[in-house]
Amino acid sequence: MFPEIIVQPIATQVQSESRPPQEGDTQTRPVALCKFDEHMMSLVPTYKPLNQQELRDFLTLSGATEDTMDQYLQAYNRRMEYKIQHGGFRVIGVKPQPGDPNVYTVRVPDSPYVLRMWTGGMDYWGQFCLDFFDVERKVPVNLPAGYALYPAATTMPPGIGAGHPFPARLARANVQPLQRSYPLGSWERNMGMTSIPDGEEKWAIPEGMPVMLRRDGHPDFTFQMPTRPPAMVVVQPQRGIPYY
Repeated sequence: MFPEIIVQPIATQVQSESRPPQEGDTQTRPVALCKFDEHMMSLVPTYKPLNQQELRDFLTLSGATEDTMDQYLQAYNRRMEYKIQHGGFRVIGVKPQPGDPNVYTVRVPDSPYVLRMWTGGMDYWGQFCLDFFDVERKVPVNLPAGYALYPAATTMPPGIGAGHPFPARLARANVQPLQRSYPLGSWERNMGMTSIPDGEEKWAIPEGMPVMLRRDGHPDFTFQMPTRPPAMVVVQPQRGIPYY
């Protein structure tokens, strides 16, 4: 029986060979033909806007005809401009760019991989995005062969649970895989994709949740998702001066 390993993620920078287009690149970025795509390209360097035919098809589905195409496009742009000026859009799942300091990582022992964790727009739901990253090739990768992520069960004492770090003296003894649990599905697999582009697979997992990585021929490897400071400030009790 393999011993269990439990680790905490750390904030770090992982460099990637992929990068957004830079000034002077010979490959030019596509042109945004509508206000929404223009806004998205400013938020996500790798975003691909609709081409002319795709935009026409979209407006046609919205009710436009050949005679009213320009009118529908102008109305659509006005609606998008209003949304941008009044809160904008929440973009979720976008993978981090090279040098992003807000990425947490956990090194997977005896492998070329780290697990990356980043907000990815999921803070509203109390979650972090997660993927696998090859530190030798410096590229994100899909779920490696023979790997699976599972929710890990804990038997923590009262007052300790999701959102709190593992106590060192309890970590090894109190974490097991959930009985009859299924692997955590990535967004892509949960959407029914059978062919996932290289490096695009990702998961969304609640903050503070213990997760177990199982690998063929290796011990179970348990880590905890990072946590965020609580949004609500509460008064903490003090010890030492009785007032009763």
